[in-house]
Amino acid sequence: MADFSGKLFKYEVPNRKINLVKSFPGLALHIVQSSPKNNNQILVFNKNTIYNYNFKSNTSELIFETKNEINTVFYDDETKIIWVGTNRGLHKIISYQESITNITIPIKNHQTITAFAEDRDKNLWMVNGTSEIYCLKKDGKQEKILPVNPKLIFTNIFYDGQIMISADDGVYIVENKNVKKIIALPFSVKKIIKDYQNQYWILTEKNGIKVFDATTFKEKKNIVRNTMNYWKMNTSNDIAIGKDKKIWLASWMPKDYGISYYDDVDLIFKEINNLKSFNNTSKFITDYYNRIAFTKDRNLLFSGYGGWNLVSPNGKIIHSFFTEKYKVANDHLEGIAEDSRGNIWFATAEGLYQYSFVTDKIIRISQIDGLESNDVTFGFYKFFDDRIALASDSGIQILNLENLVKTQLINKLSLTSVIKDNVKIPFLSDNFTFDYNFTELDFNFSALTYSDNEKIVYRYRFSDESKWNYLGTNPKLSLIKLPPGNYRIIIQAGDNLGNWQSKELKINLNINPPFYLTIWFIVLMLGLLGFCGYLIARYFLNQEKEKSILKQRVKDVEMQTLRSQMNPHFLFNSLNSINSFIIQQKSREASIYLNTFSKLMRSILDNSRQEAISLEKEIETVEMYMKLEMARLENSFDYEIEIDHNLDAGFVQVPPLILQPFVENAIWHGLNNKKENGNVHIKIMQISEALLSIKITDNGIGRKASAKLKKEQIKHKSYGIEITKERLELLNPANQIIITDLEDENGNAVGTMVELKIVYYD
Repeated sequence: MADFSGKLFKYEVPNRKINLVKSFPGLALHIVQSSPKNNNQILVFNKNTIYNYNFKSNTSELIFETKNEINTVFYDDETKIIWVGTNRGLHKIISYQESITNITIPIKNHQTITAFAEDRDKNLWMVNGTSEIYCLKKDGKQEKILPVNPKLIFTNIFYDGQIMISADDGVYIVENKNVKKIIALPFSVKKIIKDYQNQYWILTEKNGIKVFDATTFKEKKNIVRNTMNYWKMNTSNDIAIGKDKKIWLASWMPKDYGISYYDDVDLIFKEINNLKSFNNTSKFITDYYNRIAFTKDRNLLFSGYGGWNLVSPNGKIIHSFFTEKYKVANDHLEGIAEDSRGNIWFATAEGLYQYSFVTDKIIRISQIDGLESNDVTFGFYKFFDDRIALASDSGIQILNLENLVKTQLINKLSLTSVIKDNVKIPFLSDNFTFDYNFTELDFNFSALTYSDNEKIVYRYRFSDESKWNYLGTNPKLSLIKLPPGNYRIIIQAGDNLGNWQSKELKINLNINPPFYLTIWFIVLMLGLLGFCGYLIARYFLNQEKEKSILKQRVKDVEMQTLRSQMNPHFLFNSLNSINSFIIQQKSREASIYLNTFSKLMRSILDNSRQEAISLEKEIETVEMYMKLEMARLENSFDYEIEIDHNLDAGFVQVPPLILQPFVENAIWHGLNNKKENGNVHIKIMQISEALLSIKITDNGIGRKASAKLKKEQIKHKSYGIEITKERLELLNPANQIIITDLEDENGNAVGTMVELKIVYYD
């Protein structure tokens, strides 16, 4: 039992007595039923503190203190975590791991510790921007050292065989628990280092760097020759010296970059961006750097606004870490250090971060992990082992880095919700059956831990797979349009270090297929498809037969066309004409006639082998034919060929040997029996896109008069026109042949016009 005055009572059941066992400083006292230590202990708390009380030994241990008001305390026996609710937020104390040690220090004006230094005896010295110096002994005891002047402001602390403190008016040392000034300056000092030549380098606010002899404490002039304007334009925040004796500065340089080194030849600080051989310019993360630290490989770490840089001792930027790329919650970086595994730890205004070069990922440590505040941009100190001291509101926190990132999983993984197409599905077990007609199925689960989400990762696989699929830090598995079937899904949770807990979540999922995927439907459809395949095959077979018949007809017609071009009567008359020229000793005329005749024969033979020829070649062939007929009939007629000037006869393609039969018919049946001179007029024009009009007009005796000449018809029956008609119809049903009888005003025949309408292509 506890009362409002801070007293703890024990009720003895046998004696029925209430005895006072312990008084705690403060106001009302509250009891938490369990303690993480053992069954002989309980947790008690008041407004600002939490104690672990051992009622067997009647002793208490302060385990947490805050300037905020504590409202409630809860101990989770399963996770071994103490949860502390305050008026400023929730705190987590992982006492069983001892990863964070909270040390309360009665600091002046509640000002946060700003700097640390460790002496050879492992005592930790601290200042906080006041006139007080604090010392945490190795045994846990605390000391406070006060100067003579209470208005002093101590800014930094340094150990060089003795504790040295920078202040707003110079440099002090601690001797026998007394504070003694050794260097007086008219301005504030930021930091002190000692070089390998027994010299103190004193970094000031805006007055540059002063160098003093470490024995005589006298200033040494002209060691640093940068101009005063250089120091006024730039703000230097940290100074450090490496094992190679090179001195470095971290600064804010509005007109340059903020990483500089001391050139012991020119005696000035130079920026590493001027080292042209390294091409550093694009690798700087900022122009405002805050802190310097060294790695075990003697490289340097520079923290600043926007990230940090890893720099080699010769000034080359090896690595650039940008906060924006890694989604760090805050750009303000201060303390930075390397641990024994090569990981980089850096402090920000929104928590402490670890960066791993191996995984190229970060881990965030925040209030939820036990930090008293997320803003850890004040005092920062890396011990020689894997521990870091951070300043807190009530004192300091010492972090065991190895324990801090250990797994906090409790080997539990449970399904929390199932959502199908945005509808939540109630469930009582991990076995599910759904119909196929859904789009998205979501399984949400939890590892039942209070660790930061960034520290827990998830993966899954199907039972028939060996390879895991990684879900990242989102505890959700989404299945999109999963095919029907039976599935067993295995899900695991792990930590950020690659440790996977043995407890697995196993989900049995059955998706019913649609009716058209059932066996009976598949058998029916296969039979139907087989029958349809038979009908389709039969149809295509018949089509192929029809095509073969059609091709044969076209060949037959083409052969008939060839034969019709060279009918015996024409050949006989042509040869007679040649013979007549020879008898009359007209050798020149005979030669011309014979030459034209041979060209015509060759043209007919060549063109008959082609499916299509140019309109130009077709005109040449029919023109040779008309020349022969003119010579044979002693120029009793003439001809004229007219071509549309918009038509390119060389590119237009037409079926071969289509004009000659109609020209032959005009000469033999129209003009041959005409007493006056005859005329054949051929007009070729394009009447629409891809449609050609060819008009063959003669001024002969007409079809009626020609039909009366029975004798002539018996002598020469022309098959060429009928064959050509059939060819044109087979080639394209849109082709047309129109024959018009021409008459004068009195109805007398004055000739015939044949119009061919042919679909052509180019």
